[in-house]
Amino acid sequence: MNGSLRRRLWRWIAGVTLASGLAAGLCSYLISFREAQELQDDQLRQMALLMERHPETADGWMSPLGSVDGNDRDARTVVCPLGVAPKNPKLPLLPGTLPEGFQTRVHHGTAWRLYVFTLPSGVRLATGQMTAVRNEIARDSALLTLIPILLLVPALSLLAAWIIGRALAPVTHLSHQLDTRDDTNLTPLSAHGVPSEIRPFVAAINGLMQRLSTALEQQRRFIADAAHELRSPLTALMVQTDNLEQSISSPEGKQRVMQLKAGLERAGKLLEQLLSLARRQAGAAPATDVPFDRLVQQVIEDYVPFAATKGIDFGCERFEEVTLTAPAEDLLVLARNAVDNALRYTPPGGRVDVNLYRDGGEVVFQVEDTGPGVPAGEEERLFEPFYRVVGNDETGSGLGLAIIRSIADRLGGTVSLNNRKGTKGALFRYRQPLTQHNR
Repeated sequence: MNGSLRRRLWRWIAGVTLASGLAAGLCSYLISFREAQELQDDQLRQMALLMERHPETADGWMSPLGSVDGNDRDARTVVCPLGVAPKNPKLPLLPGTLPEGFQTRVHHGTAWRLYVFTLPSGVRLATGQMTAVRNEIARDSALLTLIPILLLVPALSLLAAWIIGRALAPVTHLSHQLDTRDDTNLTPLSAHGVPSEIRPFVAAINGLMQRLSTALEQQRRFIADAAHELRSPLTALMVQTDNLEQSISSPEGKQRVMQLKAGLERAGKLLEQLLSLARRQAGAAPATDVPFDRLVQQVIEDYVPFAATKGIDFGCERFEEVTLTAPAEDLLVLARNAVDNALRYTPPGGRVDVNLYRDGGEVVFQVEDTGPGVPAGEEERLFEPFYRVVGNDETGSGLGLAIIRSIADRLGGTVSLNNRKGTKGALFRYRQPLTQHNR
């Protein structure tokens, strides 16, 4: 929209400038042409006045060529007597009855501009020029006046484009601010330097963002409160289930109690994930310089026993020291959920590799597994809350990847989950730009 408005303004201003320039150029050309003609008339009159004061020079002016400068064919200023055949047959024969002053006569198809006057001796003469030569000189002089206008029109058009760009710069800056924000940044837009015509629009956007922030905060608070309130009853149920397990001796009863405990454990994990998601979306934790490699190493050590129970080859291929500026809890949750997801969906006897390295100005944390991979077309849906692949029997809440995406968006990173190329399994990759002091 900004670009469209800019183009429309520039087109109108450029069109008006061009039309004004053409009108001004035409007027300048006509005025200059007329002034050049009058200047040449003044030259004819000055020659007549000179000969009136010095009659003895008249014969010198009436040369065989009738030219002030015989080397310049354009300087065809001639002096002809009236009523007498001129020495040069190409010059017109002027009757002695011509009135004094300026007039135009045609001789053998050639038009002449004449100024008739009378010497003190009574001899009548006429100074003249061919009108074609006069018009050519006048046109050349008038065309020179168009050069500044022809240069000014494109210069004004470019200047108008620059001024429009500067005038719309605050709007462009606002749109850039909105485009670069993630869904968790709902702080009001600054109206500093914004034109007064745009401020109501900025105020309306800020009001909408404030209402949206309030609604999201209420939603997060509800999730957190609901999960917190459900934690106590679940804990009590777990205790009662343990007591029930101790009091039941039959194998069938114990099996049912074990199933009940597994269900309660899944519900408890779901509540913990809900609380984690609410905390991550709230984004209240401060950012500090965190040795990310140590956090990842801690996560790997925590999951080694779990990988061993499934017979999974679990370890690192590429591991570098990396420091990130972010909340430590967020990075820990991100790494833990990524590793847990890979180990959980990798079958016994499989392999999970963790990599942490620098790539230019970014840090890359990736986890590769030999599990079933990602169904085609569901790469993005896997990051939606509570979404799970149909037909998968592995237990889970469907919130792990959603929490990772929420953390990545808030930290300015990118996360992806795709199939490995050329082999079976999935590839999780998280990329985050390094700050200047962490490089």
